[in-house]
Amino acid sequence: MSDRPSTTGGGHNTRHPTGIRIVLTILAALALTLGPAGYLRGLQATAHAGSAAEWFTIAFGAAVGLPFLGAAVATVADDRRAALWCLTLLAWPLVFVSAIHLFSLGG
Repeated sequence: MSDRPSTTGGGHNTRHPTGIRIVLTILAALALTLGPAGYLRGLQATAHAGSAAEWFTIAFGAAVGLPFLGAAVATVADDRRAALWCLTLLAWPLVFVSAIHLFSLGG
């Protein structure tokens, strides 16, 4: 049973939950990969390789901004379950930052 309400008048629901979930999966994959990659590059940045602030901005935008974007898209598409899954991705930065510093992967 779907958690989405039926349409008024007994018509067919024209929303495409599969397409929305594919987009959200892509956004989640980008958040899961670009966040740690940008953070690691920020920790290892030197004067010749680029600014650390630029890499930390990319990491923050990917790790926090993309889950919020996914939650907004899912909310507009009226998919509460997908929106909650997107919001749970906000715990990911705590996990990868802690792991990077715990295992001294940053340099």
